[in-house]
Amino acid sequence: MLNLAFALIPALDPDQRETDAGFLGKLVLWAGQQIRYQRALNELHQLDDRDLDDLDLARGDFPELAWRHATGAPPLTRPYR
Repeated sequence: MLNLAFALIPALDPDQRETDAGFLGKLVLWAGQQIRYQRALNELHQLDDRDLDDLDLARGDFPELAWRHATGAPPLTRPYR
């Protein structure tokens, strides 16, 4: 049912998403962010400890990384160790 709602609602212009999206538009954007967040979090949880060590990540970093992915925020830059 949710997929049908996404298909029927026209895509919003990225430049005008926050200013004149209206309640329904903001609800659709929020729902899309939540779906992307959960998918990213699930994929991160599938990594094993060896992969995490190679990527220099800890499991505590998952929520922030998933949220940055869901919202389109720029990635964090870490200094080399």
